[in-house]
Amino acid sequence: MTEKEKYVLLLRQTAEREGRLPKKSDFSIEDVNKIKGLFGPWPWALEQAGLKESKQEERILKNREKRAAAKARRKEE
Repeated sequence: MTEKEKYVLLLRQTAEREGRLPKKSDFSIEDVNKIKGLFGPWPWALEQAGLKESKQEERILKNREKRAAAKARRKEE
């Protein structure tokens, strides 16, 4: 089992035990730091564990729209 798999399992077990999405306060500082180091921001860790719907596609589209708007503004200047 890889380290990522270990922490995904830990997040899932905590969610099942608590009956809600895991919070950082449910874990030791060391575990929180390791989880964030492996997955990035806390919501991304929850997404990777399958506990929260991924918003990655939404983020990508939003960023594309922002870049296109910024490019259009630069062309107008």
